[in-house]
Amino acid sequence: MFTPIERFFSSGLRLSHLRLLVALADLKQVTKVAAAFNVTQPAVSKQIGEIEQALGAAVTERVGKAVFLTDVGAVLARRGREILRQVGLAQKDVASLVTGTAGRVTLGSVTAVPPSFISQSIMSFLTRAPAASVEFVEAPLDELLEMLRIGKIDLVLARARGKDDPTLVTETLYSEPFVFVSGPSHALANGRSVTVKDLKEFMWLVPQQGSPSYIALAHLMELEGLNIDDSCVESSCIALNVELMARGPFVSILPLSHATEYAARGRLSLMNTPSLTQLGEVVLYRRADLDSPAPLLLGECIREEAVSNLPGISSDLTG
Repeated sequence: MFTPIERFFSSGLRLSHLRLLVALADLKQVTKVAAAFNVTQPAVSKQIGEIEQALGAAVTERVGKAVFLTDVGAVLARRGREILRQVGLAQKDVASLVTGTAGRVTLGSVTAVPPSFISQSIMSFLTRAPAASVEFVEAPLDELLEMLRIGKIDLVLARARGKDDPTLVTETLYSEPFVFVSGPSHALANGRSVTVKDLKEFMWLVPQQGSPSYIALAHLMELEGLNIDDSCVESSCIALNVELMARGPFVSILPLSHATEYAARGRLSLMNTPSLTQLGEVVLYRRADLDSPAPLLLGECIREEAVSNLPGISSDLTG
């Protein structure tokens, strides 16, 4: 004889129940959940009632207009999130087998990883898996890591390591410093030695607050008794920053590979200033339980490009 809980898990539980509970955990309002699923509020309440009746236990509780999960509901949502992720991966794998493709991979990156490195890695992957498809997402690191945790992204390239997370695996691909740059006609773009204090009188283009590059730059300026917030434009769009430096008296920092590429085009000038080596790491993130062939192959291609196609840049994979 099955208990109500055993009966629910053996024959009553549906994926729609799990999607509902995960949505309630994230949105915390029935109205928002109903809108997200394009159904009525009574339909959402009916599904909640079905779950609670089958389990013989409450899964939600109301506090004003908000709906919070009980301990039982929270367990179902947490486990359900992982189940839904695995179902999504299974869908990708089955679709790959049925259609004859090699799978779809989503790669995320922060703006400071060289586009040439990313493009070379993708081309290497597509050469080895010509029927595969790749989606590329560019965003701040905290957003990318959250997408990685919930399975919306397969791999992430970044410029720094985040907080320790047992669900994620990180590895340093190579090291490349940030350098100080300006427009080619800037007053300090004459090759003479420049100190950080010499930059005080000029307008700054700084990365987004809270990003690893912003924190490193702010720390360096603080050591010199300077404040980068005095006169600055906050932007992580490298193309915009290059245009602003080409047109105005701005100074900024860029990865060495970005800086040398734009300098070769005559768009920027590298300042004769000590580089920011604490921003040197380019890091690859993946989930610890990643086992899909296509993302694993792209990760392998990324590692190979880090070793073979970045001459002059040190890599801890070669030693």
